[in-house]
Amino acid sequence: MFLIWRGWGLLLPLGVFAGAFIGFLVSGSLLGPQSGFAPVIISLFATIGAYGVVALLGRTDKGKVVIDKDSGEELLLKRGDSLFFIPVRFWFYLLVIITVVAFGISVFSLFAG
Repeated sequence: MFLIWRGWGLLLPLGVFAGAFIGFLVSGSLLGPQSGFAPVIISLFATIGAYGVVALLGRTDKGKVVIDKDSGEELLLKRGDSLFFIPVRFWFYLLVIITVVAFGISVFSLFAG
């Protein structure tokens, strides 16, 4: 499998992995290894790691102003960080959805049996 990124989009999997690893350590120490809420904690920390990367990349990509010679119009060029052709900021929202789904499944399994 190949990672296809643009700009600093490669930092996103590193942030998600670091967050998930910290979540794994926290869930193991607080809830125990066989807890049903461990996937929720891990995905929550992975989402926090993704948010950290998105915030960092958003602060560092100020863009560059250039002037079009034909029209004299000012243009703002930005780096456009992406991973698998999806902008990095949308990956955060995808991870939020995954975290909410994991939470729903964990709560359902807790009450179902």
